[in-house]
Amino acid sequence: MDNNQIIRKLQNAMKLGGFTIRREVCTIIVNEFIKRKVNLCDKTIFEDCITNLSLSLENQCIAGKSIEEEQVVRAVEIFLNLGLDRNETAFSVIEAFAFPKFHYDPDKKLYFLSKQKSKFLSDATSKSMVFIERYQTILQRTQRMFLSGVSTGETNMLKLQTVDFLLTLSNVSLKNTLILGSIIEVSEGKYCLEDPTGMVQIDMSHAKFEGGLFVENSFVLVNGFYEDKILTVSTMLMPPGESYEESRSSFANVNYFGGQSRVPLRDSINLREHASKNETGMIHILSDVWLDHALVFEKLEMLFNGFQEDPPIAFIFLGNFISESHGHERMDIMKKCFKLLGDLISQYTALMESSQFIFVPGTTDPTTPHIVPRLPLPSYITEDFFKSVPKAVFTTNPCRIQYCHREITVFRCDLLTKLLQGALSKPIKDHIADYVTRTIISQGHLTPMSLNSQPIHWDLDYTLRLHPLPDLIIIGDKSESYAGEHKGCKVVNPGPFCEKGFEFISYTPYTNSIEACVL
Repeated sequence: MDNNQIIRKLQNAMKLGGFTIRREVCTIIVNEFIKRKVNLCDKTIFEDCITNLSLSLENQCIAGKSIEEEQVVRAVEIFLNLGLDRNETAFSVIEAFAFPKFHYDPDKKLYFLSKQKSKFLSDATSKSMVFIERYQTILQRTQRMFLSGVSTGETNMLKLQTVDFLLTLSNVSLKNTLILGSIIEVSEGKYCLEDPTGMVQIDMSHAKFEGGLFVENSFVLVNGFYEDKILTVSTMLMPPGESYEESRSSFANVNYFGGQSRVPLRDSINLREHASKNETGMIHILSDVWLDHALVFEKLEMLFNGFQEDPPIAFIFLGNFISESHGHERMDIMKKCFKLLGDLISQYTALMESSQFIFVPGTTDPTTPHIVPRLPLPSYITEDFFKSVPKAVFTTNPCRIQYCHREITVFRCDLLTKLLQGALSKPIKDHIADYVTRTIISQGHLTPMSLNSQPIHWDLDYTLRLHPLPDLIIIGDKSESYAGEHKGCKVVNPGPFCEKGFEFISYTPYTNSIEACVL
């Protein structure tokens, strides 16, 4: 049956249902279904389409009238999105440069969308604003904790102060007082605590560190004794983390996560019901997938064979995508490797039709220099792959993924190594996973360290913030796999796929659960 026959059949069927649709509008419907690979030649599928289109048009209260293109587009959109409302997407990959940017109004205690456009080449003012805005986010979060009534267990309540409070005194004990500030190394071995009101030298030789990994430029809560212009620290704490529910009210009804919708999708009833129809659906996450590794295609073939009968929601591949530099031939080798991968995936029809394939560049992949956020892999490398797998998504590092009501943040960075190199106190090995989790959640940032440790585009620092917290944070780290949870947010590192025995992580969005897997 050719397209003209399908168009006539559709027009007649809709007319029997009481809807008069012009031929050119019917053509739009048929073309849209063909684009989405809906087989209208199948009698059952065709009847299902007619039923759902009629129901949608009836809900628009236009039965018996001539149908215009706008109503048809809306009806087709609802059908293809399985009944979801406009802009409610079942699956969406959001690039870093499409993240919404917010500024905080301390008077109204609300976040508002920023009207300023971010730039790669920003001026020096943006550099200072990086830490001011991080401070303001953590400050308003900490103030909410104090307002909720944090007690020392005695009659006195804890008080939150700024650095200028100390600078006006000659000596004071901070027994029931905490100072919030950033750790700054002003010279070798000499540290200060800084906030927007001033800077004070600190002595950490007898400090007790609690709650995470403390590095330069991270924000901390300290108490101790201030004398002779030096704050001798007795206790250094991570700022309090804040759950999604606690942060949510600061954003009103604005979509803080990104995507097509104007409102947050995390609380969508439609999307929760849609997720319940795929309770066992999984997302498989592989990091450091070296396509030039001798066994990688054999292992990937094994992986794809295992899921051919029950396709997952998505495969997320994190770089680096080759194991060696390969010199000037690097781009050509990656291009050939991705072509081979595309040829392999194209053999699995069920996966091609049902699963998403997402690729996030690594630290040495040929995109922008070692500054985050990083651009997707260049089209020269991916053009042959797209011919075989046209639905694949090559995205930025970091990126965000929305599946139904679940929010996922993906970041490829050797985070643990950077944190341990700059740590002011050495953690217990068995607690490292918990320390990493608590550090990034307490700091509300994917790279809570100095700009020397991890350079960032100053004006794009907001793309690395974690406020409100997502359901899952995926850190593609070259260290051994680890997983943790804090304030209702899971943090997981799948570990290097090729280097650690072909390990990967499976995530089930419906149950919000993680499973370690190995081939």
